[in-house]
Amino acid sequence: MSASSLNLYAGPAALAHIRANGLQPEHVASVFGASGAAKWLTIYGLDRALFEQWLPQSHQPVHLFGTSIGAWKLAAAGQRQAGWALNELAEGYIEQSYQGGINKPVVHRELMKILDRFLQRPQAEDLLSHPRFHYHCGVARCHGAMAEEAGLTLAKGMGGAFWRNLRGREHLNRQFDRVVFADPRRLPKVAGLDGIATEVQPLSVDNVREAVVASGSIPYVMAPKTAIAGAPQGIYRDGGLIDYHPVPGNFWQEPGLILYPHFYRWLLPGWYDKYLKSRRAGAHALDWVVMIAPSAAHVAGLAGGQIPDRKDFQRFKGNDAERQRRWRHAKEQSLALGEAFMSIARSGDWEAHLQPL
Repeated sequence: MSASSLNLYAGPAALAHIRANGLQPEHVASVFGASGAAKWLTIYGLDRALFEQWLPQSHQPVHLFGTSIGAWKLAAAGQRQAGWALNELAEGYIEQSYQGGINKPVVHRELMKILDRFLQRPQAEDLLSHPRFHYHCGVARCHGAMAEEAGLTLAKGMGGAFWRNLRGREHLNRQFDRVVFADPRRLPKVAGLDGIATEVQPLSVDNVREAVVASGSIPYVMAPKTAIAGAPQGIYRDGGLIDYHPVPGNFWQEPGLILYPHFYRWLLPGWYDKYLKSRRAGAHALDWVVMIAPSAAHVAGLAGGQIPDRKDFQRFKGNDAERQRRWRHAKEQSLALGEAFMSIARSGDWEAHLQPL
């Protein structure tokens, strides 16, 4: 498969490192995963190649951090049977069905079906005892109107957060705390460098499923988690509200290269930045990041020339078969991204494919 299906980008420090030393699996200190719901299917095959073929060639400990679907996929990738778990997650996600309409109870039912496919108690034990990988996920603990479920009150909270975010990320501190649920064997160094209060809570076999669900609990679509074993009482929602595409420079203080398989070539720090191109993360916040993303040519070859999107549930309402066909096509095509990455890795010619962030 041609490497033209894949784009590689690197922050300043990562670029200098690769030019001097190349890129080997033993150089990776952390792997990040972004929010984006169905968009993840676009890079499913890339994740499989990274966790089944490339990273197993090394032995160092590696942090895994994600929010929302990024948290879900890394909970699969961080298992000893990563390929099986990632496939179960992807197939479960594709097979969701809302023929009777989308509401919170039905969404909860469908998501529990997905979770049960790849993260029951034996898999949770496996994830938190992995000899190399240390799994962490980001969750937003909410305050004020964002801590309410009543439609108008929550809408007020969402609107207020939008306007506060326009003034600057630090103003979100009044409505959110960043909570990193982390493998207690190797707690990551984090801090609220963007002005958002940040704390670490330990994961356990008893709370990892709750934390994973909380990390993807989208307002209006899902009920928040109100009790996560071992953590303070609170209203826990989708970690993507704060860290939509987690930007290391905003909170991550662990040293070393950060591998970032992603479906775009840019990062939007928070959910409220989705329509603000000026908020795309700059190179200064991505110093040690190596981002791997599908090329425009690859995306053009997908059904409709588009990557899967959560809006497809409405777009193909009443026609699950067509949505599932398109999403499964994206999943199958994503295997080419993994092949392209492994081809570059075998050649060692990283500079020929690398661009600065």
